Amino acid sequence: MAGILAGNDVEQEYLWACTLTGSDKEYCWAPEDPTPEAKEVKEDKDEENDGNVKPGHRLLIKSAILMPSAKKDEVTIVQIESEGYNKKTVIVPICAMKGGSDYQQYVDLLVPTKAKLKLLQGEGPIHLIGSHCVDFSGFRDVEAGDSEDEDEATDNDDEMEVAEEVKEKGDKKTPTKETKDDENKTTPAKEDSGSKNGMASAEQTKSVEKKKKESPAKAK
Repeated sequence: MAGILAGNDVEQEYLWACTLTGSDKEYCWAPEDPTPEAKEVKEDKDEENDGNVKPGHRLLIKSAILMPSAKKDEVTIVQIESEGYNKKTVIVPICAMKGGSDYQQYVDLLVPTKAKLKLLQGEGPIHLIGSHCVDFSGFRDVEAGDSEDEDEATDNDDEMEVAEEVKEKGDKKTPTKETKDDENKTTPAKEDSGSKNGMASAEQTKSVEKKKKESPAKAK
């Protein structure tokens, strides 16, 4: 389940639970301390991710369940040890339940840092249930930056497509100029034929005039 927090934070919630018994009386919550193998993978991912995205962890303990198998009239007490304001260590009980009469108790405790839960008294078994909250600071800023980069890329692609279309249209118009040049080249040929016809008609006219001049002499 994801939720939008104040500012640019986005929070993701995960189901969390732990069990305390007489044989296992302590539980340490330290989500920022992974195994060496997981730490190497995390470092590689951090190098790929943007530096503005910084995950934070919080634990919300909602309720405690004391199982019916707990000893009757035995009081079970759960204690938490964590860091408070100004790095001061806080050690305090968070719930006390009596076997045979108390089966569920509402806790609603938010733990913002690493903590250790301990079965201070009793044998249990007792279950603690809540949510592991992970928030990402600056997530919206990074997302907005990515969307802007995508918009710029699409704009550049559109501009390139328009330029290619204009170039293609220009290439298609070029042959028309060549055809006009060809027409201009063929025009002198027509003029030459016209001039030849004119010269032929002039020669015919001269021959006719010569015949007219010669005809009177024959009549005498």
